[in-house]
Amino acid sequence: MSIWNKILLALIFVVSLAFFHAAARTAKIYKHWSEKAYAFEKKLNERTGEIARLRTADHEHPLDDKTIGVRQLHIDLGRMLANRGRIWTKCEKQKAAIVASGIMQVAVSSEDNQFAKDMLLYAFEEGDDQSPGKYLGEFRVNRLGDKDKQVELFSTTQMVSSLAKNVTDSKSSWVLYEMMPTDDHEVFANLPDDQKKWIEPDQKRWGANEYFKDGQPVDSNGAISQDPNAKKFERPLRDYLAIFRACEMYNTVYQNRVNSTANDLKYLNTANEEVHKQETLLEKEKTEVATAQKQAHKELDAVTQHFAALQRMLAFNQAAVTEAIKNNVLLMQDIARRQKEAADLIDRRTRSMAQYGPGAN
Repeated sequence: MSIWNKILLALIFVVSLAFFHAAARTAKIYKHWSEKAYAFEKKLNERTGEIARLRTADHEHPLDDKTIGVRQLHIDLGRMLANRGRIWTKCEKQKAAIVASGIMQVAVSSEDNQFAKDMLLYAFEEGDDQSPGKYLGEFRVNRLGDKDKQVELFSTTQMVSSLAKNVTDSKSSWVLYEMMPTDDHEVFANLPDDQKKWIEPDQKRWGANEYFKDGQPVDSNGAISQDPNAKKFERPLRDYLAIFRACEMYNTVYQNRVNSTANDLKYLNTANEEVHKQETLLEKEKTEVATAQKQAHKELDAVTQHFAALQRMLAFNQAAVTEAIKNNVLLMQDIARRQKEAADLIDRRTRSMAQYGPGAN
């Protein structure tokens, strides 16, 4: 074999090594991009399935995190919008006053002045995280403005003092609802578990029996059931309109009782003042009576002493009269004796003169 053949073989070997390296590199690159394409196709299928689940998941077939899909959200949103009625936001209160009948009269302005006369509206104050809004009451549209986009509202009842204060002190814009917002289990569905316990009601208060513990179903041994089909305890929904009206009624009754108690307290204070005045007068009369009694005792003592002196004088005079009567009796006896003696003497002389004549002794 000539040298050129050897050189040619060497060059072929070197070129074959280069081609072998390029083929190995090409195979490795193909494998790498095949794996990338497979992984991408797998992720694409996963994302496509996830998009489909996000679109079609409903309440019966929720996602792994217990959420529902866009289609069901659109359905729920449409149902919620249909059930909640119309809403007017950013309504500014212009004035508020209580008329003679006790009804609250309020004037508000709204950019969307699509109101109807005698329409019932439920007013809330717009709030934020720092200052939550307040319920302001139930109102009736009394009059519509033509140019200034104002609407005049009358409260449907005589407002209790707390609601009237909320209306008069309100500084934020209002939200007017055609229908009272309703309670829903899904309102707090996405809250974390550590925050759900803040709104979980007292099961005993709401009628949950011993088959529930901390909102979870329990088995016959009292342990939390591991059955995925076991129904979890749900808080009863609230009728806010009934609650607000009941609160207004109870607040009115309470306010009436407070006013009645205040009036009774006023009457009692007046009576107490009158009693104190009567007590002062009686104390004065008591002092005067005590002074008069003391003077009467002094006069009684003087009268007693004078009576004793009169008794002594009477006894002395009675003794003197008795002695005088005794002496008079003795004197009368002596006079009678002397008269008898004189009569006897006259009688003897008369008989003597009659017997012997004038010269007889």
